[in-house]
Amino acid sequence: MAKYGKGLGREFAEAVLRHEIREPFTTEDVRAFVQKRGWPIGDNYVNVLLQNGSSPNHSLTYKKYFVNLHHDGLFELSDLAKKELQ
Repeated sequence: MAKYGKGLGREFAEAVLRHEIREPFTTEDVRAFVQKRGWPIGDNYVNVLLQNGSSPNHSLTYKKYFVNLHHDGLFELSDLAKKELQ
């Protein structure tokens, strides 16, 4: 069972799909989302969420809901997130 709602990655991706967060997004958007929800999540977890959720070769237990745009720390939703969470 996830600690924060359905899991931070999924909760964040669903917020993007609901247009609460604009694409492309950054770690700062994740941080603001966590603060808005009042979840006591540490900075280390927030800092790696998008990287782990976008890397095809790292953190294989993470659903790959994000795509790294490879510039300026920008990310967008993956096709998996759009298909699975719509």
